[in-house]
Amino acid sequence: MKDTLFDTKEKRDFAVASFNNLLGNPGWQLLTQILEANIEIVEKQILEGVDEETKETIDRLRDKLKVYKEVRDTPVYVIDRLTGAKEGSDITLDPFQTVEELREEKEKLTKTK
Repeated sequence: MKDTLFDTKEKRDFAVASFNNLLGNPGWQLLTQILEANIEIVEKQILEGVDEETKETIDRLRDKLKVYKEVRDTPVYVIDRLTGAKEGSDITLDPFQTVEELREEKEKLTKTK
């Protein structure tokens, strides 16, 4: 499916300007502070352990950590993607990994253990 949100230079320029404005918005800055606090908490839980620690519990904490960081970094990620795009090119802005990317990452992790 072709993306129509950013298929012209004008749309990309508008999006970049909008995301740059978002980065300076007090509401976004507050949300970023909340995400940073959550990241610190989850990192501490991963490092120090939690009650009833299982592999599944640690995996969920890692998932939470990854999502918090991805949400925090989305505006910058989108700006980077859009500023390097050419007219009419397909742009994938989903900051989350695909199922295939997750499988590949999991395979790499299991090979290193």
